[in-house]
Amino acid sequence: MSKVVVLFEFAGMTYKEYDAICNELMTQNKLYNENRPAHVSFERDGKFCVVDVWNSEEAVKEFAETALMPAFMKLGINAPQPTILPAHSWVGLTEELALS
Repeated sequence: MSKVVVLFEFAGMTYKEYDAICNELMTQNKLYNENRPAHVSFERDGKFCVVDVWNSEEAVKEFAETALMPAFMKLGINAPQPTILPAHSWVGLTEELALS
């Protein structure tokens, strides 16, 4: 299994800024990505967090370079370095249980 979990923790980010990023990506037709089967955002301990599951680390890097970082730059948002971890298991609607 090559899936990875990507965690972003933004200190001081607002829901409005997060929504602006999503809107920018949607405008460019890049919000939805077949290589990212899961995405969730939430606030915890004063930080805005985003957790994604990606099919591979290469897919994450491509998305970051071609879509995410340009959106951050356009909106003037400083992106923290994400934590990228190998997934041990993945249960989704379109796949069977996969264990590494």
